[in-house]
Amino acid sequence: MKSCLGILLVFSTLVAVVSGGAFIWYLSSTAEFSRKNAPPSAAPKASVVTPKARPVR
Repeated sequence: MKSCLGILLVFSTLVAVVSGGAFIWYLSSTAEFSRKNAPPSAAPKASVVTPKARPVR
């Protein structure tokens, strides 16, 4: 009886982990990130500032 319950617990945990990963993968592959109300020319331009490296002694 204990062996059967252990197998059911391990199997249900495995199913929950695999289905949770599949659900996250599905959501990440079908998500779209876009702004529908902003015109394309009004997108802000980001400036990237690279820090200067200091010599290591």
